[in-house]
Order: sequence, then C-alpha cells, then structure tokens
Amino acid sequence: MKIYEYPLFIPKQLFLNITLSEFEKILFSFLLSHNPKNSTLRVAGGWVRDKILGKENDDIDITIDNISGQEYIKNLESEISSQEKEIMKIIKNSNENSSHLQTATVNLFGKDIDFVNLRKEIYKKNSRVPEITKGTPKEDSFRRDITINCLFYNINKNCIEDFTEKGLNDLKEGLINTPKDPKISFEEDPLRILRVIRFATRFKFKLSKNILDNLLITEEFKNILSIQRIEKEFSKMLENECYYASVYILYKYKYLEYILDIDEYKKINDLINSELLLSSAVNIILIKSYLDKINIINEPKIEKEKLKIANYSFLLAPYKSIEIPEKNKNSILSKVICTKNFSLPKTEINEIIAIIEGENEFINLMKNKGEEILSRINLGLYLMKYKYKNFINIIKLVICEEYLNTLNEKEKIIEEIDENIMNNIFSKYMKIIDYIIKEELEKIENIKPLLDGKKIKELFNIKNGKDIKRYIDILIREQINNPKLTKEDCINIIKNQI
Repeated sequence: MKIYEYPLFIPKQLFLNITLSEFEKILFSFLLSHNPKNSTLRVAGGWVRDKILGKENDDIDITIDNISGQEYIKNLESEISSQEKEIMKIIKNSNENSSHLQTATVNLFGKDIDFVNLRKEIYKKNSRVPEITKGTPKEDSFRRDITINCLFYNINKNCIEDFTEKGLNDLKEGLINTPKDPKISFEEDPLRILRVIRFATRFKFKLSKNILDNLLITEEFKNILSIQRIEKEFSKMLENECYYASVYILYKYKYLEYILDIDEYKKINDLINSELLLSSAVNIILIKSYLDKINIINEPKIEKEKLKIANYSFLLAPYKSIEIPEKNKNSILSKVICTKNFSLPKTEINEIIAIIEGENEFINLMKNKGEEILSRINLGLYLMKYKYKNFINIIKLVICEEYLNTLNEKEKIIEEIDENIMNNIFSKYMKIIDYIIKEELEKIENIKPLLDGKKIKELFNIKNGKDIKRYIDILIREQINNPKLTKEDCINIIKNQI
C-alpha cells in the first residue's frame, strides 16, 4: 500500500435493530407522550449512522414532519407539567441559520437536543444559502451531503428509514456516496466536497467512482465558500487518524494549493517555487504519518486537538525559510499563512508557530554545539523554552525534513518509505530522546529556583529587579546542570557572583 493510501474498512456487521441507551429510552418516551400535534419524530444523520455501526453518539438531532422546531417546543412547553419543566431548559440560539430554519435547541434531562422540521432546499447560483420550504422525509434525505448521513430513525415506529435507498447498502459496502448526482450536489454546496473527503478518511470508507469523477476543484468552490468554512472542515480532517490521506486527496485534486493560497504570496516574492513548497508540505505530512504509525518514540495516544496543531505545523514547515513583508517588518511565510488563511484561535496559532520556530532553533543549536547538544544545560534550557510535548513534534519535524532532503526528486510525491535511510536518521535523534528520559529532563519545564526573588532580596539586600532576575537565571542554569543542588549551594553561588 502506498504511504498516502488509507486501509479501507468494510463493516463486518450492521446493527439494524437499534439498541437504545437508558437516556434515549427516557427521552423518546417523554417526547412521544407529549406530542399534541401527532408529529412523526425522527432522529436524523450521524446518530443513526453510528448506531447502525455499533458506535455510541450522543449528538441527537430530531426532525418533525408537520411543524417547525420552534413551534414544537412551544407546544411541548405548554403541555408539560410544572414538575416536568424542571427537566427542560430552552437554549437561546445565536446562530442566524438556526433562526432562519426555525431550529430549536432544548436541554432535556441534561443534554442539548436540536429540533427542526423536515425541509426541501432550492439553491440559487453562486450561493450556498438555499431557499427553504417544508419537505417530505425523502426530500429532506436528498438535500443532505452523503447517503450514510441520510438515514432516519423513526421514533414513533421504532425503525430505521432509508429514503435514498442507498444509505444502508453504502454502509454495508464501506462506501461514500452522495444521495443525488455529485456534480449537482457539489454545485449546490461546494462544502460537500470537503465533507465527502473528511468522512471517507474518518471512516476509512472508499469514495465512489461518481464522486472521484467530479472531485476536481471548481470555480464554485473558490467563489462561494468563505475561508472560515473551509478552515473548519480542513481542521477536522487534520484531527483524524488518516489526516495524511485527506491532505493527499486535497493536493491531488488542487484544493490544497487554493487553501494555502501560495500564488497570492508569489506576487510579493517571485522567488517562491509554489509547486516545490506544496509537494514538500505534502511529503512532510506523509513522512510524519509513517512516524506516527510506527510510534518508535512510544508516544501516548494524542488528543485530536494536539494532533491538529502538530499537523498544521508540519504542513506549514516548508514555508518557514521564506520571509514576507508585513506591517513594516518581515514575517516567515508559515506564520503569515497561518494567520491570514486560517481562522484559528491565537493560542493555537502560537502553538503551531512554536513548533516551527523550535525546530529552527534546535537545528541551529546542533550546528553550533555539535555533540555538546547532549549536555544537560543545553537541552534543559531548550526544553524549558519549548516544552517536552512540543519537543517530540520538533524532533519528528527535523527527521521528516532530513529524510526529504535525502531524496533526489523533492517535487515528486513519496509513495513509500526507505526504512534503511529512515532508521539511520532516526537513530541519531533517538539518542537525544533516550538521554532526556534517562536524565528526567522531560520534567524540566516545571523547575523553580530554590531561592525565589523575595528570598534573594532579603538575604543579599538587593533591590534592583534586573539583578534579582539575573541571579534567578543563574540559579536555574545551575539547578539544571546539577539536580542535587541545595539551598545552601544556591546561596554560595550568588555570594560568588556579587
């Protein structure tokens, strides 16, 4: 299997007789017993899909056939007893789309549940905001993104409904398909393109031939979608186990170059080789996926938020050597892209850039110090600044770039890893990680001076804040170098400095 391919998954069994949790039994029973308009209530989408696959999902969205979500909740609120109102809390929804769709969100028995009427959507050209009318279950199914998300669980009848007549079969086959012609579906809402890629790699399902034939980037995608919507889907791709396959598919079908928008920066710096940078970014992600899979560093399971941040860092690493003028100063292109192209929180951007800048500093440290990099003081000071959790990603990034630099054709996408080359590179850096673990330097970021500023001021009658800070820095260095240092040793060190 090529390194950018993910292992396909075909479910061994579908659970067509849905087993409800105790919470779901209580919730559905409550809704059926307070149903004055005799509405048919259906759970839609991901909850149904996951239940059939034998997975738990507590994100319950309920459709109503004859009234809006807001009307349903008003009726429910007026019918239940004052005692029952204690288990129900209406959530004010600030989302404009929710208001437009007359969606109601209610906290019932401690969980938020969305209620919305079945609907039909008609799209106008150059807009992904449809005209919405009341619809049938079938019309509601066919407005959705992929067939496995079109399934309903009919609460009234306690049964699964597949109005596209494709959803259950596609689940059985491990196939991602659209309920209608993908060309029409993608023209209506180009965001569905990113969603089919994300769901395929998340579930390790195969993309249908019809989808693949219509996957190349279109003008509708470029003109209709905001960068915020693109980034939201892209970030979800980078959080899942097969992130590398998502990145490769986006690259192959010309989406990645649009998302990173390198040609725009090429207008500012004509030395930018956008094709080389793009292929390097993809290759670094692919090499990283190999390191993640073999897990020689023996990392614990990575939280998806941390995985996303690391993947952004590796994807943007090739752009760190290019500077772009920005606000009367030069900034590395990695940071400019991260800030302008992705609507990420500032804290996440800082973490992403810290890994990239940390790699640069680590490489420079190795060049300047050679084997001395293995000394406690050099590694300790470095780990205090960048933290051990970042250092693992920094080492991985160094390995990825070093491996990529050994290849003759950097613009060619890597299909497999040469394990001999990789082992030679990896063994060099494993010595550093082994040394860190042996010396317990992974805990160094929590080190505190044995004498704090107040004690130094009191013992030596020092009033200048800069002098106090200088002595604290000296103590930290000495404590890193000698973990057995005592308070008395620290007093003598400062005495010798005064």
